[in-house]
Amino acid sequence: MERALQILEAFTLDHNELSAAEIAQKTALPKGSIYRFLKILLNKGFLVRDFRSGKYRLGIKVFELGSIVWKGMSLRQVALPLMEELSRWSGETVHLGVRDGHEVVSIEGAESDQSLRIALPVGKRVCLHSTGIGKAILAFLSDEEIEEIIEKKGLPVFTPNTISTKEALWKEIKTIRERGYAVDNEENEPGIRCVAAPIRDYSGKVIASMSISGPSMRITDEKIPLFAQKVIETCKKVSRSLGYVGS
Repeated sequence: MERALQILEAFTLDHNELSAAEIAQKTALPKGSIYRFLKILLNKGFLVRDFRSGKYRLGIKVFELGSIVWKGMSLRQVALPLMEELSRWSGETVHLGVRDGHEVVSIEGAESDQSLRIALPVGKRVCLHSTGIGKAILAFLSDEEIEEIIEKKGLPVFTPNTISTKEALWKEIKTIRERGYAVDNEENEPGIRCVAAPIRDYSGKVIASMSISGPSMRITDEKIPLFAQKVIETCKKVSRSLGYVGS
């Protein structure tokens, strides 16, 4: 069993087709054992063989098992323990949001235990362009989707800091894409700052975002880079739990 697993683990995104010789090299298993286990894995559907090249690749059975794992995973279940850890570390409230049309919806939260804290009730909808969790999703949509959202939803203004022009929003999106996180600098509510990062699924698609939110007097300019680093790290952990293997 262990040797069969070694063979399956030899396949990667960069090396998704391997010859028997390449498998032997990657696993350091005797050739006799490799051919025996290759036959078993072929018969069970874990591998398929290209008869033109003679190389092997992962079969449909691996996909079926992966799909079972994926369906059994809940974004909220995966994220909540990490959100609570992030909230304890930062001393601030942590939110989890997903896109629904032209808005972002809060689906989970880990509240700060400080007397002055930010509440975003589960189920509340906010704009994509004026919030941290919204911009962290918006920035990683296609340019065409972003243009459609701007056209249909507009850029409503909530505070003096709200981004209200297409030119300013595209400049902000470029910055978010380059640095990997978004900041809501009192753009949705006066006195509230958020630092947010995207969460990706197994395909690399951004499906959610997570933010640290708190009063601007506590989330200072000096704290933002450190908060950004921690929320990015946390979102990467969630993404890996959902099957994302990118950098």
